[in-house]
Amino acid sequence: MIQAFTRQLAFIAAASTLALSGLAAAQSTGGPSAAETTPPGAGKAPEQAAIDACQGKKEKERVYFTDAKGKKRHWACVTVDGVMAARSGVATAAKTVKPK
Repeated sequence: MIQAFTRQLAFIAAASTLALSGLAAAQSTGGPSAAETTPPGAGKAPEQAAIDACQGKKEKERVYFTDAKGKKRHWACVTVDGVMAARSGVATAAKTVKPK
């Protein structure tokens, strides 16, 4: 009986050590990589249609336009490298509340 209890206790201690060392390894990665923090499409220049769609619009305002491949897009306007253009992956409010 005492041996069984000792084995169970040793098993629990070993499992806890493995779990904690796994957590420590996961936390020591140094945070998110540059690829995880870079917005989609930030590495390439925007299309002219995306730039034209945002003419006279505000930041994060959503616009409809057709891209160079003929696909209809509904993206938000964002300024990247001094150029206001429509980009995907920009968080915007689902519905704007109009003041009364």
